[in-house]
Amino acid sequence: MNEFEIIEHYFKLPLINQKEVKLGIGDDAAVISLSQDKELVVSIDTLVEGVHFLKGLSPKDVANKSLLVNLSDIAAMGATPRWITLSLTLPENNSVWLEGFSKQFNKLLKNYSLALIGGDLTKGPLSITIQAHGIIPKGKFLQRSGAKPGDYIYVTGELGAAAYALRYLKNTDDNLKPTNDELEKLNKPEPKIQTGLELRDIATSCIDISDGLFTDLSHILNCSKVGADVKLNDIPYSKTLLKLDKDLAIDLALTGGDDYELCFTAPSNLSKSDLEKKITTSKFFKVGRINQLDSKLNLIGDDKKIYKLKSVGYQHF
Repeated sequence: MNEFEIIEHYFKLPLINQKEVKLGIGDDAAVISLSQDKELVVSIDTLVEGVHFLKGLSPKDVANKSLLVNLSDIAAMGATPRWITLSLTLPENNSVWLEGFSKQFNKLLKNYSLALIGGDLTKGPLSITIQAHGIIPKGKFLQRSGAKPGDYIYVTGELGAAAYALRYLKNTDDNLKPTNDELEKLNKPEPKIQTGLELRDIATSCIDISDGLFTDLSHILNCSKVGADVKLNDIPYSKTLLKLDKDLAIDLALTGGDDYELCFTAPSNLSKSDLEKKITTSKFFKVGRINQLDSKLNLIGDDKKIYKLKSVGYQHF
């Protein structure tokens, strides 16, 4: 099959309940019509073999990770994902790989009520670029700026599971075996879409944790022009991390990345019980507080002294 036949065979699905889509796959571009009370949220991510996922990863898990990490960005904005475009670069025309990838990819589209409305297919090193589009009521989007002194800092779920799973897969001889849940967290993260919707009227700022809590919380601080104190004892470490050397556990939880949980801030006058009434789709943990120090993130150790990380979050360059 040539590139057009591959798209037609594996990726052109009927548009169901997609009245906003005026044109989908088949033209030079897609056309979407939005009502006046809605805004469009757009995000794009590229995943490259050997950089974002291990070489030889199954096509099913490549489909899982490439789509779900994009939906995590939409969740962090408090939006509902609706449409995606897919740019797929393949080293060869491999029907077995395409069948495995497209089967899982299309299953996820159905599970998340998404429509694939366009994209591109080309030859080269394996990489997947997805542009995700979401909708949100006007003025209701979450953003990284907005954190205020006195706000508490929260994260959803446990941290470090994916980072430890990756460490184990790279060197299985020297590590405790991660749990099945921790292994799945690496290649099939759960985007916190419903939690993002619940945070619309609560959070003063929000970000998804892709590069590690230290790096991603620092983005909130830089955008909000505030500082923060985070207590290391309050970090929700994943189960296997609790069995490791403490410095290694801290490093993986704060700088390992690939968590795809949400980090958000909320006013201190909202008690935990207040938040639990509003946030029902995810566990969440208070890990610190916003202060007035401009953009500085202090990690507070057992001795109440400032803790120095052994490394920083993932950086491409």
